[in-house]
Amino acid sequence: MKVVKRINNNAVMCIDSKGRSVVAFGKGIAFAIDKETGDLKLSVIERTFYNVDEHYLALLEELNPPVLALSADIIEAADFELPYELSPNAVLALADHITFAIQRAKKGIDIRMPLAYDVAQMYSAEYRLGEYAVEQISRKLMVDLPKSEAVGIAMALLNASLTPANEDDTVAQAEKDNEIVDRITRIIEDEYGIEVDRKGFEFARFATHIHYLLGRIRKGEPMSTDGSELYGVVRSQSKIGAACLDSTVDLIRAEFDEEITDSEKLYVLMHIMRISRPRA
Repeated sequence: MKVVKRINNNAVMCIDSKGRSVVAFGKGIAFAIDKETGDLKLSVIERTFYNVDEHYLALLEELNPPVLALSADIIEAADFELPYELSPNAVLALADHITFAIQRAKKGIDIRMPLAYDVAQMYSAEYRLGEYAVEQISRKLMVDLPKSEAVGIAMALLNASLTPANEDDTVAQAEKDNEIVDRITRIIEDEYGIEVDRKGFEFARFATHIHYLLGRIRKGEPMSTDGSELYGVVRSQSKIGAACLDSTVDLIRAEFDEEITDSEKLYVLMHIMRISRPRA
């Protein structure tokens, strides 16, 4: 493979023999690049990720290699078990989810999953994969997650699905959702008096969350975590952020005639606060 960009010590962007862009991952892989030719020996590559959105590449700087490797194993198992295709970003998105789950577990934070029974019944394959993931995290990473985290992982897999029923409808929905993301972003810019970095990773994460939120609204699938208590605490930390959130909720109500839960409000608010931070 020909290396075109070094991401960090453990990940590089390459072009394979068929001219396809691929992220190659392996411990210390950047030190194995031939200095004269820029070639990379296949023997040093542990994982390859094709068609990764460039916004997700920033995650490779943050993710622990064992977490990334385990997430790749889980997605590989999911590819065999699930009847639909997963996004090329699924491995990185799941690794991000697991990273936060591990951080919560180490801090003793257990988020309740009031819809756990419903998820287990309606999405049994995803739930079984979630249980498998929790077991693997305990065995390979030596971190015991609450059993309820199987629901969170199941929902992460559902969010990573690519299941367009009709291509024209899918394109129209994507355009509509992009318009809503843009309107929410302009609300944030007006309230904070800033210009949001639309090319940054935090914005990509924010936009992805809004897309997933709108998708769940269309499917009638409320978020599976209860964040009502924490929502009040986070909301009290930022009057401007709360104002942005309220305008966002009004916008969603006007577009879909739906109310969103406090759990969704919590995560939308956290994303609003992240993308409104001054650039470094």
